[in-house]
Amino acid sequence: MTRHVRTGLIALMLGLCGVVLHARGGWQPAIRSGHSADIPAVAVRGTNFEVTLPDGRVLTGAELKGAVLTLDDGQGGDLIVRIDAVEPDLKDPWNELLLYTLSTPDLATGGWRSLCSPDAEGVAKGFPVAGRWTASGAHVAAEGTFLITCTVGAIGKCVRFGYHPWRTTADGVSLWDHHQACVRMVRADYCGDGQGHTRNGTPINLYDCVGVQAPDPVPAMHFEAAWAKDGAACVRKTRLAEVYSLEALAAACSRLQDRLGEYCSENDATALLFNRSY
Repeated sequence: MTRHVRTGLIALMLGLCGVVLHARGGWQPAIRSGHSADIPAVAVRGTNFEVTLPDGRVLTGAELKGAVLTLDDGQGGDLIVRIDAVEPDLKDPWNELLLYTLSTPDLATGGWRSLCSPDAEGVAKGFPVAGRWTASGAHVAAEGTFLITCTVGAIGKCVRFGYHPWRTTADGVSLWDHHQACVRMVRADYCGDGQGHTRNGTPINLYDCVGVQAPDPVPAMHFEAAWAKDGAACVRKTRLAEVYSLEALAAACSRLQDRLGEYCSENDATALLFNRSY
């Protein structure tokens, strides 16, 4: 499917644009994160926050509207997040995603500001995704840790494209690696080192072999690359030659040197996703 994509890994974390958080959390800003039994616990299931109160009650979904969570940011500090609204993602092919309107304190005004910036469709929402991301852009399972991603960024976009990392297909194929490959693809992270090589708003036509996304018939778009979880499996052409040429890629990424240009095809058996671009 053809998409106009923003390239940042929107997560408010060390350049990966989202906040990696530990699953403990306070219910009010005055309550700090910790291990105490009288502090509510925050867990993530899919894109659903689950808050277990000290009395054992579990609040989730729309029950959390208006809640203020104080979350451990993993760096010795707290992130305060207010859930202003919760709604289903009507574009989700699996019909299971929740989108949250999230706010955080604005120290300059003393009020609240949106945690997320708007995407190309004007949507400024976010949701949690379990696990953490490394500096090289790898998604690592980590118990009790999650990231708040926004719809504007690569991580959030790839979830909304249908690559839910917690899901398996009807054939039993885990989509964890497909989501990782999608994030690499959206950012044009060919070498799998966390470095993107594209521009915001550049259209791509993505597709796979598991039935989540099919290619749109756009004659002017041509095969760009095949993708695996660690970056490109091969590259026929770079997305924007003026940003990053095939020659520059060959010089920077030794593992791809014999998998570039005419040596790359859509028949690459190691690939999970494919894309076309102008």
